[in-house]
Amino acid sequence: MKVLMLSWEYPPHMVGGLGQHVYDISRYLVMQDVEVHIITPRVKDYPDYETFAGVYIHRVGYPTCEASADDFKGWTFTFNSEAIREAVHLNSQIGGFDLVHAHDWMVAYAGRSLSKIFSIPLVTTIHATEYGRNLGLHNRTQREINEIEKNLALEANQIICCSQYMQDEICSLFGVHRSTVKIIANGVEPEQFVELPEQPQVQFDSREKALVFLGRLVPEKGVWQLLNCFPRVLESVPEARLYIGGRGPQKRLLEQRALKLGIDERVVFTGFLHNKERNYVYNQAKVAVFPSLYEPFGIVALEAMTTRTPVIVSEVGGLSEIVVHRQTGLKVPPGHESKLAEAIIEILSDEIFAGQLAANAVELVESVYSWKIIAQSTIDIYEEVIARTKVKRTDQSDVG
Repeated sequence: MKVLMLSWEYPPHMVGGLGQHVYDISRYLVMQDVEVHIITPRVKDYPDYETFAGVYIHRVGYPTCEASADDFKGWTFTFNSEAIREAVHLNSQIGGFDLVHAHDWMVAYAGRSLSKIFSIPLVTTIHATEYGRNLGLHNRTQREINEIEKNLALEANQIICCSQYMQDEICSLFGVHRSTVKIIANGVEPEQFVELPEQPQVQFDSREKALVFLGRLVPEKGVWQLLNCFPRVLESVPEARLYIGGRGPQKRLLEQRALKLGIDERVVFTGFLHNKERNYVYNQAKVAVFPSLYEPFGIVALEAMTTRTPVIVSEVGGLSEIVVHRQTGLKVPPGHESKLAEAIIEILSDEIFAGQLAANAVELVESVYSWKIIAQSTIDIYEEVIARTKVKRTDQSDVG
C-alpha cells in the first residue's frame, strides 16, 4: 500500500501535537509494510527530500516562519499548490498512490484536489476545529477556516479523530454522519522520553516542588487560569514553583499576569522545550498540569504519564477520556481556579498518593496507547476505504 500524507507540521517544524502525531504514525505504518510519502513545508537548513525511519519526506513551498500573519492565506495557497505539483510528480514516479491522507484544514485544498486528480480515496484526520480552538467563530477568517474544514469533512471518504469528544464535535459542526468518523486515539512512545540532556538549560532547585505545564501559550490551554490559582497554591505549599514550557501569542500577557499577581519569582517561562529538555523537565516535576478549556485529545498528558509524572487535567475533551479520576490522575472542571489549586496542593502534599497515580498511569499507557496498535487500526481503515471505493466504482461502471 502506498500512502500520500499531507501535513503542515513535521519535525523539525513543530507547533503542537499534530507534528508529533504525523511523525509517529508514519514511522509505525512503515513498520507494518506501508509505503509512506509525506509532503510538508520547507524548513531552513533541511533538505527538500530525505528519508527517515523508512518514511519518504518531501518539503515544498517556503518555510512557515517566513509567512507573515497578514499573508498567511497566501502562504497556505502557495504551499498547497506546490504540494499538488510535487504529488503529481511523485505519483508518476512510484506508479501511483492508493490513498491520500490529509491532516487538518491547512492541507485541505491539496488533499481534496489530489483525491480527484488521482481518483483515489481521501482520508482526513481532523485534530482540532477552528470553532473549538477559539471557543466559537468570532471573525471572518475563523468562519472561512470553518468552511474549509466543513468541505474537507464532507468530501473525505473517511474522517479519523482522536476522541469521542471530537467525534461529537465534528458531527455537530459539519453535519456528517457518525459512521464516517472513526475514533483512533493518539499514542506515545515511551522510548522517546528516556534520553536526557547532558547540560540542562532549565535549572531546578532540589528544595522546590516543581509543577509543569507544557503546550502552546494560547487561551484555550487555560494557562491564565493556572497562573490565577497559583498564589493559593503558594499559601499552602510555599516551596512550589511553576514551570511553563512552550511558546505562543499569549506569552507576554502571561508574563505580565504573573508580575501583577506578585508570583513572577515563582514562575519560570522556559520557552519551547525540545525532546531531551522536555524529558528532563518531566523528570524533575512533581506534577504536570494541563488546565485546558478545549482539548481534542491532549497528548501531553500521555507524555507526562509515561514519564511517571502525576497529572492534573481539565475535565474536558480528550483529556477527560484519558484520565480516570483519582486512579490515573486528577480531573477538575475547566476554568475552575479554586478546584485546580486544591488538586495541585493535594498532589504536592501527598507523595504516596501521587506515586500511586503515576504507577497506574504508566500501566494504562502501555496497555492502551501503543503506536503499534494505532498504526494497525489506521491500516484497517485504509483497507476498508480502498475496498469501499473500488466497489463503488464497479457499481457505477455497471450502471454506465
